[in-house]
Amino acid sequence: MARMEVNGLDALIDDLAALAELPDSVVEGILNAEADVVVPAQRSEIENRWSGPYSMGISANSVKKGDVKKLPDGGAIYIYPQGTRKRGGKSVRNAEIAFINEYGAPARGIAARPAISTATAKSEEQAVEAGEKVYNAYLDSKNL
Repeated sequence: MARMEVNGLDALIDDLAALAELPDSVVEGILNAEADVVVPAQRSEIENRWSGPYSMGISANSVKKGDVKKLPDGGAIYIYPQGTRKRGGKSVRNAEIAFINEYGAPARGIAARPAISTATAKSEEQAVEAGEKVYNAYLDSKNL
């Protein structure tokens, strides 16, 4: 009677199960690597599109990445203009100014100048590649 033996199948199943549950450190590494590509792209695009005679570069310099947030379906990292500045004697959030520049304010006669969405779309492939490098390093550490 024939007999079949398989060596290493249990180890492969264990490795595949480990891949199904990525450690938080790998998820954070992927998100941070991707954010490290998107942040400079957004800053550069903002400098180019939102420049003018009164521009001091505050919006571009205020774009930063936040901390990694754990969500039920994975994680997220938020990239947005942070901080405040004084305008007309009162404090205004940089995110509010960026929103008005990005989407416009027709009632105030301000046209939309989409820089953040443009930069994000332009840097998409590079960001994914940066995340893939982190993921591939994790796979290599598991000999897969």
